[in-house]
Amino acid sequence: MKEHRVIHGDDLRGKNVLVRVDFNVPLEDGTPQNVRRIKNAVATIQFLKEAEARIILASHLGKTAPSNSDQSLKILLEEASREYNSKVVLMDDYLGENSRRAVDGIPADEIILLENLRFHPEEEACDAEFAKKLANLADFYINEAFSASHRRHASIYAVPKFLPHALGFSFRKELQAIDDFFLGAPSPKMCIIGGAKLSTKVQLLKKLVTKVDRLALGGGIAGAFLAFFGNKNLKIFDPQEYERDVVDVIKNAKENGCELIMPIDFSALIQDSDSFKHAIISSEDNRASVFDIGPGSVELFKKNIAESRTLLWNGPVGLFERAPFNFGTASIAKEVARLTREGRLVSIIGGGDTGAAMGKFGVAEDMTLVSTAGGAFLAHIEGRRLPGIEAMEDALQLG
Repeated sequence: MKEHRVIHGDDLRGKNVLVRVDFNVPLEDGTPQNVRRIKNAVATIQFLKEAEARIILASHLGKTAPSNSDQSLKILLEEASREYNSKVVLMDDYLGENSRRAVDGIPADEIILLENLRFHPEEEACDAEFAKKLANLADFYINEAFSASHRRHASIYAVPKFLPHALGFSFRKELQAIDDFFLGAPSPKMCIIGGAKLSTKVQLLKKLVTKVDRLALGGGIAGAFLAFFGNKNLKIFDPQEYERDVVDVIKNAKENGCELIMPIDFSALIQDSDSFKHAIISSEDNRASVFDIGPGSVELFKKNIAESRTLLWNGPVGLFERAPFNFGTASIAKEVARLTREGRLVSIIGGGDTGAAMGKFGVAEDMTLVSTAGGAFLAHIEGRRLPGIEAMEDALQLG
């Protein structure tokens, strides 16, 4: 990762600093369910507090919606105040002529949270005038929202054009971990790629087989490959639909010495008359609906993980939200956590469902890195240029 000129806390003393965070957390009955993204900014917030800077947080929640919707960020004030050990206050009107004066008048020991950016359609439209009004609130900008940086939105892409800027500590840590995996991490390197849809990860697979020593496939993605080899256990794909992509991945893996690891058994529901029963199957069964890899596959995956030095994992290997189909993902997660705790493995976990699974099984804190990003994580691994990184090419470095 490119090194940048360092900006120290003293340089920000008394300055207004706009921090783009990602508080787009899942809600259930109006209650936040996963606050890892709020915790993600703790180091940057602490740095700014010690610098005696005035902190202004900006985030979205949900899709673009009217300001009278139930997507107000006020629901997160209590959690943010607890995590940052400071009173976090909501600012509804931050676009008017007197907005900067209002920000300057808030006590320096309080943190300002701007109301949901997506109450303004100009945010997703990357409107320059909207970005200028946001920038007018501050003297400096920090992007601490890697998970939103694949979006060309005003607060991500346009605001840095109007203010000196830097990446937050967590953002830089995530980028460094991903870049190190491909450039400097010890071998053997292994990837586990799961999830339901091959279409979203075709380009990722094509790149990974040129970079890693082992690639294990789970979930519906494994089904596309097994169907190509003649096993119809996972009837999620028409094999012909992805035949060219599957052939390309297999060919590239062979040419680059990457071992493909496929499930050898499955956890399924078997339809018997009008009822269903759970079973472990290892061969084709027209009555089977597969929802997880089986115990034999788990042991195969664990054996290869134990023989690796570095692991990147994106996508659960089964329906981890529902027992007994959480067995595969949970078992592998606990093994990865154990090896990481023992210092035998560097583990980089992709965000989205994979990160949620690590939290569900209580192992998130044991991993080397659990990314908060889903789409941005995949895009960066694939080598796509993220707008949030493109806008920060001339960024300073916090230090």
